[in-house]
Amino acid sequence: MCYAPSTKVKLYVLFLLVVGVVTTTKLVKLWIAAPPFRLNRQSPNPAYWRHLENAKTSLKQWMAVTLLVWGIFISVSVYDVCNRLLDQKAFGGLLLISIIADFSTALILCLLVVLFTLLVRWHVVKRMERLQRS
Repeated sequence: MCYAPSTKVKLYVLFLLVVGVVTTTKLVKLWIAAPPFRLNRQSPNPAYWRHLENAKTSLKQWMAVTLLVWGIFISVSVYDVCNRLLDQKAFGGLLLISIIADFSTALILCLLVVLFTLLVRWHVVKRMERLQRS
């Protein structure tokens, strides 16, 4: 059985890639301004604090959008599968396994991107806490 991803899947994976690149870019910008383990040099800088606040808010929004896009993707996929099943008037165990595999793959990709974004957001929050203490 040969699998060729549809345009819908390609767009979804492209979106996840964009979210990963945006998250990585935000992290790198924060590290350029204050490298890991050298956060104290930014203690008196209110602009860096605002930069951390903006990054924290932005990452939260990216996580929400990623989960919403996944929900829309799955909904459209379920609709398409139901239409194909109605057209074929056939339903077998192998088809069910294929459907579950496709949906679980989409969910895994989404959750990995959200996990990465969440970890970066967590890092930003921890930096803010350390900056506040110093």
